[in-house]
Amino acid sequence: MGWFEVLLLVSGGVYLAVLLWLNAGLRRHLTTLAEGWPRVSVVVAARDEEAQIGACLDALQAQDYEGEWEVVVVDDRSTDQTARSVAKRSWDRLRLVHAPRELRFRCPKKSALAAGIAASQGELLLFTDADCQPPPEWVRNTVRLFAPGVGMVAGHAFPQPVRGLRQGLLALDNLAVGALGAGSMGMGTPLSCTGRNLAYRLQVYEQLGGFSAIGHLIGGDDVYFMRLVSSTPWRIVYNPCQVQCSPGPQAWKAILQQKLRHASKAGNYQGPARGLAGAVYLFHLLLLVGVAKLASGQADLLFLGVWALRWLADLALLYRFAPGARERRLLRHLPFLEVLYIPYVLVFTALGRLGWFRWK
Repeated sequence: MGWFEVLLLVSGGVYLAVLLWLNAGLRRHLTTLAEGWPRVSVVVAARDEEAQIGACLDALQAQDYEGEWEVVVVDDRSTDQTARSVAKRSWDRLRLVHAPRELRFRCPKKSALAAGIAASQGELLLFTDADCQPPPEWVRNTVRLFAPGVGMVAGHAFPQPVRGLRQGLLALDNLAVGALGAGSMGMGTPLSCTGRNLAYRLQVYEQLGGFSAIGHLIGGDDVYFMRLVSSTPWRIVYNPCQVQCSPGPQAWKAILQQKLRHASKAGNYQGPARGLAGAVYLFHLLLLVGVAKLASGQADLLFLGVWALRWLADLALLYRFAPGARERRLLRHLPFLEVLYIPYVLVFTALGRLGWFRWK
């Protein structure tokens, strides 16, 4: 057995072990729920979202939370009529805040969110994006998860269905990221989350000094902040209440930019998470070598067996996490995604780490 086979077995074994670990995390649920109706602020950062913000505010206005709560929309230097669309609404819970022109942090969204948090009055801060429509029970169900000791609650956001292979692959990739977040939170070592369905205590935000420690990083108002919270005694739990969002970018250029931003975050992990990312990167590099050997006519039964086992393990994890029949239908795209993940992990992670992307 040569070096290729040894490395393939070791890195593949690490990958499969991680998937088993994530599967175990998906079976763990929070059993202690909070009582009472604490004051809540829902913060929405919006930049050039004139077409989307109306549906978001309609969904928030339909929330059935019985306690005191407000919605703080931060106009993040929009060049369209986003601010005007918000200002013309006659809703006493709604407040409009303008982000400062001079960025406080390197990431524009962090600067906008910091301005919204500073203007908020809630002890619990809930976050979603301007192109999302949370279900009516979202605020109520999220608040109930803040049992004593819980500092952050993070859930999944799924895109509206759009026909076509390209959008199906993007939706399936989103499902995979959601499974990574849910499973790792269940195991007490959160690795991923989304700002489209996120909440944390104001106390936690203040204890960590807001975004100051991650202000130099582009993006990551969700994942990087989650990593800060995970270094404290506060617990992070998964929110089964999911949020619907827009289908996302349609043009290839916009899709590539989004994926570069997402892939760049793995390079900024520290500690065991960085070691895990390195092992996964090595595994995909070896898969690329194996595919190249296969294409050249060098049949490798060990490689085929490891790759097939990876497909089955991915399928099992995604099937368990998928909340319904619509999401499970996305699994028909898995063979395509398994192939595309090899260059995606290898190329996009490297380019994203080098900063080859732009922020909206």
